Amino acid sequence: MKVILGILILISVVLLGLFSLQQGIKKFIKLALATFAAIVFGVLIFNQLMGIVVHQKKEIMIPDLTGKTVGQALQMLSDLDLYIKKVGEQYNENIPDGSIIFQEPLPGAVVKKGKVIKVIISSGGQVIFVPQLVGTSLREAKILLRQAGLVLGEETGTYSEEIKKDFVIAQDPSPEEIVARGSMINLVISLGPAREAEVPLMVNLLGQNIKSARKILHDMNLTLAEIEETVNDSVPEGTILKQEPHTGEIIDENTIVKVTVAKKSEEHKIIREATVYYEVSQGVLDRDVLIVVVDGQGEREIYHKLHSPGTKISLPIQVLGKAKAKIFVNGILVREIEL
Repeated sequence: MKVILGILILISVVLLGLFSLQQGIKKFIKLALATFAAIVFGVLIFNQLMGIVVHQKKEIMIPDLTGKTVGQALQMLSDLDLYIKKVGEQYNENIPDGSIIFQEPLPGAVVKKGKVIKVIISSGGQVIFVPQLVGTSLREAKILLRQAGLVLGEETGTYSEEIKKDFVIAQDPSPEEIVARGSMINLVISLGPAREAEVPLMVNLLGQNIKSARKILHDMNLTLAEIEETVNDSVPEGTILKQEPHTGEIIDENTIVKVTVAKKSEEHKIIREATVYYEVSQGVLDRDVLIVVVDGQGEREIYHKLHSPGTKISLPIQVLGKAKAKIFVNGILVREIEL
């Protein structure tokens, strides 16, 4: 507005200046006053017209955007020639993540076209990382859960030789898992060593031969169920790989023990001929040479003698399935040979 007024005044002055040169000072003054009055009148009329135009902008009732996504709200407002501006986020368990919680102006308010509607967006329900509870006392665990906004769920007691009584052995969900506020956390609590309560526990059978295991279970008056077998060529046949109940679990006279033992693959059941070759290294002193074979029958010593330097050893043997020879010189493993 100031720019327009300035331009009009400048034009007036220039025109009057030119006119004054021709008509004289008196007429110049009269004309200057008349021109100035006309300019002021024109500016007033212009202001009035602009006010009318502004006030004639369409009035619009703001719709309710609560629960709408930003994309949905943007579409609704653009159709009404309104704009949207995100001014914050808040956790809200009742409104989905990314939807509108609050708007300003409120729904139903009447505004002019072009108004900016400010909104706050939901971040969904507040998520929480489950704290580490294993190794803490039950009392401390309850405090940690309360501080984290979580709830103690099911408590299960079990005997433990390592964890003190009334301390947490296990938890579900695990530490650092993400859960919603108010979620329940289940705990396994130690009842202390079973020997203090004179409770019988399952022994460890893993790695033992099934024959030895049978005797142990017989002495404990426990029943052995039908034995399962699985192919495993890395351990001797009959070695126990799995057991149920697991070591340390509570048992009674009705407990039935299940085991899985190793058996050899068909190729490892074939006995074949092989030869071990080795040449004693050069030197001055004799060498103590020991040869051990590992095959489907397990590990066994097949050769042990004192040899002078440079002696060549060729030893034919029989092996079961996949086999290798370990050669020790003066008690030190110097070579492994696949047979």
